[in-house]
Amino acid sequence: MLLLTMLLFNACAMAPGMRIDESRLHASAEPETQKLDIKLLPITGAALQQIRQAQQAQESDHAFQPRALQAESGAYQYHVMPRDVLQITVWDHPELTLPEGQFRSAAESGSIVHSDGSIFYPYVGNIAVSGKSIEQIRGELTHKLSKFMPKPQVDVRVSSYRSQHVYVTGEVTKPGAYAISDMPMHVLDALNFAGGARTRTLSNQINEADLERVQLTRSGKRYNIDMHKLLSDGDLLHNYLLQDGDLLHVPDNMNNKVFVLGEVKAAGSFLIHNGFMSLADALANSGGFDMSSANTGRIYVIRSGLQFHHHTRNAADHAGKPVIYRLNGSSPDALILADQFQLQARDVVFVSTADVVAWGRVLGQLSSTIQAIGIGRALTR
Repeated sequence: MLLLTMLLFNACAMAPGMRIDESRLHASAEPETQKLDIKLLPITGAALQQIRQAQQAQESDHAFQPRALQAESGAYQYHVMPRDVLQITVWDHPELTLPEGQFRSAAESGSIVHSDGSIFYPYVGNIAVSGKSIEQIRGELTHKLSKFMPKPQVDVRVSSYRSQHVYVTGEVTKPGAYAISDMPMHVLDALNFAGGARTRTLSNQINEADLERVQLTRSGKRYNIDMHKLLSDGDLLHNYLLQDGDLLHVPDNMNNKVFVLGEVKAAGSFLIHNGFMSLADALANSGGFDMSSANTGRIYVIRSGLQFHHHTRNAADHAGKPVIYRLNGSSPDALILADQFQLQARDVVFVSTADVVAWGRVLGQLSSTIQAIGIGRALTR
């Protein structure tokens, strides 16, 4: 009997399954207490209001534009660079104009800007054009040709833009290099040229582009752009004017997921689509509670410090630390709170096991041990 009692106590401590010991989730400065520096916060209306305020603070940070990306498209002018091809026409002087034709490429019917930034033109000789606008080149040619002919009428245009490019990579339909022309190219323009975001199926999951974390690399520095703000909210603040050498990368959505574990019908990982997933969405995607074993009064959302710090860095005093949210879902009206609680990438949703089920599993583990003890005693008689 004493042995059986000891087994019961040991089995209670080693009951199968996962559980959260809330007594260890309070910050303590004394290491001997062995308590974890993790905040445990109930999901209530007041807590949701605090989270919304933190998100508003984040949106105010979103309004900040890095100085390196600030440029006005209204003052945009294309500047000719080496490898561009110029088409120069002098009216009433066809001998100075290279003929065009259906069998001649833009390079063959124009003047290529050499690597030293110059072109050769009759009467004028070599003229430096690199870094100059079309208007500047036209004015300089007109001035030089006026020495050889009265009031020359000169027209200059770029027949082939070959010097400056923006590179679009990642989850787009047509990744590649796209030439910058006399029309200013913004982030949305580059994505449209690349055919927009790509959707494909990988391992029975729809792999979408993560438009919330588009990366723009300029001069070795990387900047994040939330394309959901651009596309869904019409927020053009971060529709930056692109420059030569910019790299626009659209990552996939495979890491933008949440995990649902515990007493649900279909535990697993679920992709966040279109930048939003509520706690209610995640529970519904997992098939809902397993009502035969779930403790609906203890639903946890486990959030690592990195994600919490990234999205709510001004929130209270737990910014940068792991945090666990708890929802008492025993009442159906708690699903209102669940629907308003927005999950973040890499969140873990855990539904605890009901106490009576945990005891049943303990007894199930002990049954084989008890049978072995009975057999052993029978053999020793």
